[in-house]
Amino acid sequence: MSKRLFMLLCVLVLVASLTAVFGAGRAETGKVVIGLSMVQQDSDWWATQERMLRQAIEAEGWEAVTVWAAGDQSKQISDVEDLIARKVDYIIMGPIQQAGSVVAVDNAANAGIPVLLVGRLSDSKNSYASVVAHEPLFGSLQIEQIHKDFPNGANIVYLYGPVGAGYAVQMWELGTLPTLAKYPNIKILFRYDHQSDITSQGMASAEDAITRFGSQIDAIAATNDGLGLGGVRAVQAAGLGDKIKVYGAGLTMMGIQAVYDGTMQYTTLKSQAKNAAKLIELVKLAISGGKPTEKVVMIPPTVVTKENCLTVADPMFGGTFTEPGTFQPKK
Repeated sequence: MSKRLFMLLCVLVLVASLTAVFGAGRAETGKVVIGLSMVQQDSDWWATQERMLRQAIEAEGWEAVTVWAAGDQSKQISDVEDLIARKVDYIIMGPIQQAGSVVAVDNAANAGIPVLLVGRLSDSKNSYASVVAHEPLFGSLQIEQIHKDFPNGANIVYLYGPVGAGYAVQMWELGTLPTLAKYPNIKILFRYDHQSDITSQGMASAEDAITRFGSQIDAIAATNDGLGLGGVRAVQAAGLGDKIKVYGAGLTMMGIQAVYDGTMQYTTLKSQAKNAAKLIELVKLAISGGKPTEKVVMIPPTVVTKENCLTVADPMFGGTFTEPGTFQPKK
């Protein structure tokens, strides 16, 4: 055998091996391969959602391949193209934007890969199913709690975002605003819009609000714990912890710690474990060739306050899906 022919054979073997490793779905390996297109790795909530999905997938003996979009819709479109090239069997996607995600969902569907959405909706008509929190209820319960804490009325600074995210739109338009209409003595001083849900953005806005509105502020409410924790940091840094109450949503580990510490008044558990369990059910249904009876499955929130933060059970606090743990605070 000539040296040139030998080298060519080596290259072909290497290419075949890489294809088996990086581009093989169930047809090649016999194992279900699920691509996870997740929003943002430095978001505590999304990092937990990816971890819960991976645990649930691997518990079934399947394989998970994760790509992170870093909050960038264009990158998510590219990420999904990469998952298509890898020939994954299914894609579970947390859309960056409700409208902007259409291209990514449609590209996968056109390639014959069912797409299941988690956490947020997409305007695409081609997803297999969506598992989301009951977002309007998150918005209405938050305002109801503020009304309970301030029965004589309150002035709120609202930290909104991410702009364009389906859950934020639904929470605000279908939950927050209709409930505010019931209580004319609860007023929004200003709504700050954010492109992401990271704490540093919420802190910058809350600092600006404290400078602009000062003693007029009774409460800071946020679309999510990420932005809410920014409010906590700004309030504590200004020495106003006894004057301004902060309300989060979509519980994170740092968020529940803040509730336990008394620096955040309230949050709501948007259970990533419940999302993951429902998505596994839907993947099994898809494998069997079935169609979901509901295209959108809505998971209701669990309110978390100082009174129950040590007793609410969920796998994000430890344990397993069948025996979930409870929050163990840092002392």
